Amino acid sequence: SVQHCCSCPAGAIRPCVVMDSEPQTSYQACNPLGLLGTDGGNRRVRRAAAAVGTLVATAAVGAVVWASSAPTSEAEPVSSEAVSLESENARLRAQLGKLKEENHDLEEQIAKMPHDTTLATEDFADMTVVGEWVTVEYDWENADQREKAVADKSFIVENNAITGLKVCGSKVAAKCTEQRIFATVPRWRTGVWSTLNEVVRNSTGHQVLRPWPTLEENDPTDCSKLQYVQSMEIDSQGVMWVVDVGRKYFASADPADVDNTCPPKMVLIDVPTGQVVDTYVFPDEVAPYTGSFLNDIVIDEANQVGYLSSTGNNLTDLGSLMVFDRKSKSSRRFQDRSTQYNDIGDRIIIHGQDYTDKLHMPSDGIALTPDGSKLYYSPIGNFDLFSLDTAVLRDSSKSDKEVAATVKHIGQKPSNSDGMSMGSNGVLYFGGLTTNSLYSWDPSAGPLSTTKTVVQDEHQLWWIDTFAWANDGTVWVTTNHLNKYFFGGMDFSGASGPNFRILRIQVGTNSYMSPAAPELVA
Repeated sequence: SVQHCCSCPAGAIRPCVVMDSEPQTSYQACNPLGLLGTDGGNRRVRRAAAAVGTLVATAAVGAVVWASSAPTSEAEPVSSEAVSLESENARLRAQLGKLKEENHDLEEQIAKMPHDTTLATEDFADMTVVGEWVTVEYDWENADQREKAVADKSFIVENNAITGLKVCGSKVAAKCTEQRIFATVPRWRTGVWSTLNEVVRNSTGHQVLRPWPTLEENDPTDCSKLQYVQSMEIDSQGVMWVVDVGRKYFASADPADVDNTCPPKMVLIDVPTGQVVDTYVFPDEVAPYTGSFLNDIVIDEANQVGYLSSTGNNLTDLGSLMVFDRKSKSSRRFQDRSTQYNDIGDRIIIHGQDYTDKLHMPSDGIALTPDGSKLYYSPIGNFDLFSLDTAVLRDSSKSDKEVAATVKHIGQKPSNSDGMSMGSNGVLYFGGLTTNSLYSWDPSAGPLSTTKTVVQDEHQLWWIDTFAWANDGTVWVTTNHLNKYFFGGMDFSGASGPNFRILRIQVGTNSYMSPAAPELVA
């Protein structure tokens, strides 16, 4: 295939367009000259410089040869052949001057390269853009439906942001005979048309969000329907465990918009049919109706238990972990200092702006080990990482004190993070909000300080949010510039590029729920 890689700084990741395959954007490491480094470092650049140098030498020799053939005596008659030779000599001298300039420019650029630190292609994982949007768009029945939604403010473009993500194909659940992508749009603010959606292509070929399972199931005026979905998980039986926050619009600039009418709940939906198979409403003492913010979820399939984080950060919920037991239709809540926001001096600088005093947020990302024995979790407001024993957490007879006795402070990550997830290889993957990175840490290989960078890109990986697994050796993530969404400055004009992306990254492992070795995607 023919590839072209656009210009970028040394060691950065930039898109290469694959010309003879299905349209998509593939990311690999590029050198400063924009040449694809297939054999590491800057060899291709040096080859280009060498080629230019050869041409310079050839042109120089040619010019000398032709010059030596030129007439030497003014008295001798000037033949037509001599005139032709003189003309060719002048052309070669001009070419020589141009090639010398190009060679000089190449040598200067090579000299500036960080030869000892330039990354080879294999140093960063392959990353593919699955979808990207400047603004969120839905699969409208027609233009009139959209116009009406805009007019009555049931759709306010700038209030819609993509966060949650899950993929269901045959490698995730046998019942998912074709790969489907699901994404959520939180009802942080008013004007969100649908909160749980499937990513599809509309009649014009554009990727849009189709309300799922139906638009009616996303009715914000009916508490029995989906009110605000932050995240979800899909088990091996093809059942989607949907986290419905219940509360809505609590990030609105107008306090009058906050709606605590509906309680938080778990909604289990069969993916192939779109039918609701189970619903559980959390009691107020577990998920306070006026303050909880059910955020992320992981599933222990063997015990039919879901572990959730709550990023409430208010008087009724300072940040907590929750357990939903599907078999017993029960739940519990755990909170201590580890689940809450603690100011430990970490500075949070995102794209040059200091958000330290704005992101006082508690537990957010959570991850479960493949054997289900440990739950990892971290706040969004600092770099800490904690773990606890799930056997004690899910045992309703155990007190919070007994749960707290199993809590371990693992250490500090290279950055604060939003979402995280663990692969079937026992490696923890998490984003870096201050570094625009995807990190990996193997608990069996050493302390948290041995964390590795999987891939880094200041544009594509700007605020990694949610993780999903396709069980083909890739992890999928959403990125969404949430610092700009919440605190101002998000550009919906398109001048700054896409705000929301779904990316697929090669990591060579499967979901924590699928211990089988991955069949790597082609």
